Amino acid sequence: MTKTDRRVQRTRDLLQKAFIDLLGERGYDAITIQDIADRANIGRTTFYLHYTSKDALFISCHQAIVTEFHFGLRYPHSREALLSPEAPPGMTVAYRHLEDARALLYPMFHGKDSLLILRRIRDWNAQEIEAILRVAFADADSAIPLDMLASYLAGAQIALMQWWLEKRQPYTPENLAQMFHRLQRAAIRDAFGLTDSQ
Repeated sequence: MTKTDRRVQRTRDLLQKAFIDLLGERGYDAITIQDIADRANIGRTTFYLHYTSKDALFISCHQAIVTEFHFGLRYPHSREALLSPEAPPGMTVAYRHLEDARALLYPMFHGKDSLLILRRIRDWNAQEIEAILRVAFADADSAIPLDMLASYLAGAQIALMQWWLEKRQPYTPENLAQMFHRLQRAAIRDAFGLTDSQ
């Protein structure tokens, strides 16, 4: 990476961090470009050298947000973990992380582009789940197309997460991980026609 490239990346990192920090403090709609520039300690002109608008910055950092909050990265990867009666430890860790990040995620999901960000997270997660299912059940036939099953599971996971963050339900991350795991396990077992002995 050249010196110029590093400088560009550093500025973009500063803008993304400033934006994500501001999301945790205010709603998306309340944040202005000047707020972002001030927080990043750069000028408005510099902001526009990197992004055409606040929306463009928002879209550019959605992948960073997804990665930061492990929306799909802790999904169980083996058939044994997917079919286990107990939620995999990584799933519980992911829900604990979401609980810690509630203050940031709640306003992010209520901005004017919340549907876009949720759709992108769902699609990204569905691709991850489909790839995992294809490997874990390579020798089995599914009554439901795997892309459809993966989309269903990703959508259910996003909906459950959003419900939990919005309603501030009294469920612990451990409760949530276990209940979601039971729901997804039932769907996977049904799709592959598995019995209690399998």
